[in-house]
Amino acid sequence: MKKLLSLSLVCILFSYGITGCSRADGPSPGEPQPGGEEVRTPVPFDQLPASSRELSVPGLQFYVNVMGNQRSPLPAFKSLPVRPDWLRGYVKDVYGRPLQGARIGVRSSLIGGSYSSASADTDEQGYYEILVPAGTAEIWGTKYLMNYESGRVPVSLFPADSSLSSFTSTKGAVKNFVMIPYGLAAPETVARGPYWPSSYIGGSIHLSYTLRTQSLPLPGSFPAGSVILVKLTPLHLADADEKISFTIRKVVESSELYINNIPLGRYKIELKLENGEDILMRENINLKPQYGMQPKQATGSTQITFIPGEPEVLAWYGNWGIVPIIIEHP
Repeated sequence: MKKLLSLSLVCILFSYGITGCSRADGPSPGEPQPGGEEVRTPVPFDQLPASSRELSVPGLQFYVNVMGNQRSPLPAFKSLPVRPDWLRGYVKDVYGRPLQGARIGVRSSLIGGSYSSASADTDEQGYYEILVPAGTAEIWGTKYLMNYESGRVPVSLFPADSSLSSFTSTKGAVKNFVMIPYGLAAPETVARGPYWPSSYIGGSIHLSYTLRTQSLPLPGSFPAGSVILVKLTPLHLADADEKISFTIRKVVESSELYINNIPLGRYKIELKLENGEDILMRENINLKPQYGMQPKQATGSTQITFIPGEPEVLAWYGNWGIVPIIIEHP
């Protein structure tokens, strides 16, 4: 019970911005300074190279990861020496631009299992440093408010070395982070639930439908063996180097399909049967109706934006809700 209460307290502290034992005044004199690393210029959406991918989902499989193991190219970081008792590093976007205001949270545990935590925000150089509480430490939360559609939404950050190993506070650590628009979450998260949207940094769509049986041929249900064609065409993308259209062929055996790890942005979604008939669709429960399907009911095609997650953001973890769509056979 004591450990659970401590975890809850860490979550509250991280969410509401309470920090402890932290400062962010930049590297010490004589240490590597930011700057000098390559900063790429974003390419306007209408000038991005375009491509398409076709994916097939067999009957009993109920999820697909459209980007596989692919990840955006990561920027370079100058080396920082490890400073005992401190966690520090830089945060950038995929173009190499520093991100000010990103929050990094760390927690440490001594004998007995209770946690002490601290966090810090990055400065204008994207730099942060935290005096780590005594004990065995782990990076617990990472958060940045990303510009998305008409607002700013909380997203998790990717560790530039693809690792979040624990460390002793007396030894200290250096950890750099990148805001990426899609990719795999932490390996243990993916292993626990490869179908679950939070296992991926990108956006997710969930199609749910009724399977038709001989004993219960409900209107709008899909016969086993029928084929649903899903096409996703990007209309705008966040931090993209290419624009990819996806066509997904789903053979109906189960009653749902998770489409995961979609590069963040806004899309046109088209749903048809293999014979070309348009499929009816409507949005299921969505507590953030400014996102998701627009319009909320459609036949054949509509637009979607992805639904932001909650303010408490774990490190290297997908923080986007599912766009829930109920579909019906025409």
